[in-house]
Amino acid sequence: MKTFLITYVILINIIGLLAMGMDKQKARRRKWRIPERTLFIIALLFGSVGILIGMYLFHHKTKKLRFSIGIPAILAVQLLLVGLLYLWNRQEMERPSQAVVQELELIRALDEDTISSFISYENLMNSNLASGEIGSDAAEAVSLFFENFSYSIHQETITGDEATVTVQITNIDAKALARDLCTEILKNSVEIYPEEDTESTTNDYYCLLRDTLASNTYDTVVTTAYFHLQKTDNVWTILSDSALEDELVSGFISYMNDPYILSASEVLDIHLDALRDLTADEWMEYLDVEDIFATYNTEYYSLIDEAYIRQLTDAFDCEILRCTENGSSAEAVIRITSVDMTSVLEVYKEALLSYAGTTQSIRDNSVTFSNETSRMLLEALQENTAVTSTDVTVTFSNNGYTWEVYFNTEFTDALMGGMNEAIETFSASGDETQEITPSD
Repeated sequence: MKTFLITYVILINIIGLLAMGMDKQKARRRKWRIPERTLFIIALLFGSVGILIGMYLFHHKTKKLRFSIGIPAILAVQLLLVGLLYLWNRQEMERPSQAVVQELELIRALDEDTISSFISYENLMNSNLASGEIGSDAAEAVSLFFENFSYSIHQETITGDEATVTVQITNIDAKALARDLCTEILKNSVEIYPEEDTESTTNDYYCLLRDTLASNTYDTVVTTAYFHLQKTDNVWTILSDSALEDELVSGFISYMNDPYILSASEVLDIHLDALRDLTADEWMEYLDVEDIFATYNTEYYSLIDEAYIRQLTDAFDCEILRCTENGSSAEAVIRITSVDMTSVLEVYKEALLSYAGTTQSIRDNSVTFSNETSRMLLEALQENTAVTSTDVTVTFSNNGYTWEVYFNTEFTDALMGGMNEAIETFSASGDETQEITPSD
């Protein structure tokens, strides 16, 4: 703006000077003249210096009182106005609100150095995250955060050498952003098999913030920031503190460090999603499956394990039926759908009884017997289509950062298709199968 005004004043005065020269030439040649009214309009448009210089440079209209008195009078009035404007502007520049405006304008310009002078990169983070080097992604994330930033001075209060300036800030809905970002952070932290097994760093956090901002659209909200200033040597200085830092980002820091920003149900669902997303190979590793039915048959046990895991992967699902919070504790009832192990072992039992009714079971040696019974278990798993649903209760608590979920043995048994109950049922019918013994 300042450059524009200077350029305008220079140009209008050049126009005034040229107009006086041209009018002088036209007068000598007795040609059509530039109307005096036009010359006065140029002077009134702050071209009076050019007009005045032209008068005496070209000896033109110096004997006309309207010019010899009028043009200097216009110049004097204009100089007076400029002086008064300068004094008013200087007084305004010395007000505390102007100091605030200067700093906020720098934030609107999205200058990273200026933004970081108000907002510590560390404070923009959830305090439970690891720190580390900050890369170029941080600047991009901050720029996206302040993309729709605007402000208006609401009130200014001066008491001696201290002042408070109240500013209404319009910016992104920081609470909605914090919820989305905390969700993504939690998803990464509970991911059972992350792509890279490394500790999260500050730069990772800012990459996640950038991606969250880029992939979502947020409403703008109006919040209030309170600037406290101190006057020293006639200069107002902003006293930056943690409260102001938080207010400048519309409460984003507070939201990110709120352990209850996500509900217990939301946190639990994120943990369950991590299980829903497991592949068969990941289930095998997660459950540490190796001869899960203790067949001790080297020919069949790996095939049995694979068949069981495939059944589990295809059948597994879970649903939160209800979740209640009570202060820092919570309780949820989850319905878990999995492979029906009772059905599998019932089919297996029938196959065993059928096998026991043959003379082959008496003639088979221990190796053949083990292979045959293991084969029957494998077929029972491969042919099974039954699933079972079990409701289990899970209790968990808030650790001051977020809700901490612990899955108990009841949950694990339901996840595995009621394995314990199925084995107990199968064992209870042992009297029917105890006569199945291999020959030596």
